[in-house]
Amino acid sequence: MKYYFFIFCTLFLFVQCKQKEVYESNTTIEVKNHIIENLTELSTELKNFEQLINSKEVTSDELQNQFLKCRLLFKNTEWATEYYLPHSSKTLNGPALDQLDLDENKFIEAQGFQVLEEYLYPEVLIEEKTEMIKQVRIIDNLIRAGITNFEALSLSNEQIFDALRLGVFKITTLGISGFDTPASNLLFPESKEALKGIEDILNLYKSDFEKIESYNKTIDLLQKAEASISTKTDKNSFNYLHYITNYLDPISKNLHKLQIEAKIPFVNRISMLKPDASSLFAANVFDENAVTPDKTYHSSSDKIELGKKLFYDTKLSKNHDRSCASCHNPEKAFTDGLKVATDLVGSPLLRNTPSLNYAGFYHGLFWDMRQSDIESLTTNVIENKDEMHGNMATIIKMVQTDSEYASNFKKIYNSDKIEGWQVQNALAVYVRSLSSFSSKFDDYMRGNKSAMNAEEQQGFNLFMGKAKCATCHFLPVFNGTVPPRFSSSEQEVLGVPSDAAITKLDNDLGRQIYNMDLHQLKNSFKTMTVRNIEKTAPYMHNGVFKTLEEVVTFYNKGGGLGFGLKVENQTLPEDELHLTSTEEKALIAFMKALNDK
Repeated sequence: MKYYFFIFCTLFLFVQCKQKEVYESNTTIEVKNHIIENLTELSTELKNFEQLINSKEVTSDELQNQFLKCRLLFKNTEWATEYYLPHSSKTLNGPALDQLDLDENKFIEAQGFQVLEEYLYPEVLIEEKTEMIKQVRIIDNLIRAGITNFEALSLSNEQIFDALRLGVFKITTLGISGFDTPASNLLFPESKEALKGIEDILNLYKSDFEKIESYNKTIDLLQKAEASISTKTDKNSFNYLHYITNYLDPISKNLHKLQIEAKIPFVNRISMLKPDASSLFAANVFDENAVTPDKTYHSSSDKIELGKKLFYDTKLSKNHDRSCASCHNPEKAFTDGLKVATDLVGSPLLRNTPSLNYAGFYHGLFWDMRQSDIESLTTNVIENKDEMHGNMATIIKMVQTDSEYASNFKKIYNSDKIEGWQVQNALAVYVRSLSSFSSKFDDYMRGNKSAMNAEEQQGFNLFMGKAKCATCHFLPVFNGTVPPRFSSSEQEVLGVPSDAAITKLDNDLGRQIYNMDLHQLKNSFKTMTVRNIEKTAPYMHNGVFKTLEEVVTFYNKGGGLGFGLKVENQTLPEDELHLTSTEEKALIAFMKALNDK
């Protein structure tokens, strides 16, 4: 008996060891080694870069070529650094703007590749060698720290495939728009290398997956995507729509299919974009519950209906003469059509009424981002003496004594006691439901190629390329919430004027009102969605522009600085876009194609 037990244990251990061996050879060890080898090579090239900068005979071409060499090495494993080292990655390759840290109530000085890029493009600033070396050393220190982190990490198949799909999404939304290559315009070689990095990882799975059709299809699409973009140099003439619909989106869909067919689980993580999303443009790929604290706050059809009833109920205001819908008209994409909102007696307030469509896709509510979630926003508006002048305690008594309200609250929240957070939550759930992704653009991206006409398609390509809209209004929500994790929202300083003639800067401090010691926030405002923009006129935080034509002209000339206004810290580039009148018209046509049905 002992003999058979010994044989059983030996066979069991042998099988377990073989399983572990196969698992490691196909995933964690090979993938991890590839990442570490790549980052080690990058560290070596960064040291070579520093020596080159110090060289007395170095040419501008040599410096730019070495920068590109380093950038391509970084891009090859960006899918991994973005996923496993998100904080370091943001420093390594974030915008050349100081980063806002509200926890510390300060700005952190910009560092990394994009800061270095500004010393090298469009022309090399030879006199800034000290600053170049400083940035090269910062980057190298982060890379070497990253190597140490990866050496200690245990990678899993589900994490790797999650990271690869997010990598494709990043190329789609940020890479090909030139978001992280603003000065060098190296978006094409860098996007090609980012795709090559994903292909390199999939090649490590060849022995396991080569008999799976979706695996071979993904490899084929990646190679075609790389070849298609390899000869591109002009972002203004590139067909972004064709590239996304024929290459990038199919790659993400096939990666998703491969993961299912290979029986690799999807990562269980909470994010706006669902972890099992096959495409950025598919219906229902966003999770409206991701921003809620727990399941008691989650959406349901009954809760949406309750929130809608509250939204249209004038009894939420002090004098029972104003509801939420009084200022957020669904026919105007939940705005009011006024230059600025008005108080209870009709006097103008400070700012334009923002749309509630897609309000659930921001980290920071109101123009100045002062509230973190829609639940807290509802109380702020209801109890504001100029807007509704209501009282939450009074509202609770009202719903408790209304038989229909009382019955619905009890059914939904499973409690005899109605509390303020429940009223907030019901309203917030309704507002978060106002995101249908049902525009002509959405139809087009889901396969209906007749949904957008030629002019609207041209407008999308302008939006992504020459007009640079997509570097602030990110796909597919077209607001300032940064893909692919959608975990933070940006604000911008545009130099918005106080008059349509653009002769004077508006004096609204914006986000700085709540952070007076952070001067970079002066005149900064949340980047709103472009979806349904045709219905939300007038435009900007002060309603200064009546038409989209005026808005496009303002951006075309370079914002406030482009019009000669004194703007201390404008984040919008002041260079003219040089859009022709035909291009402006096409751009506006595309933005109108973002109207929900």
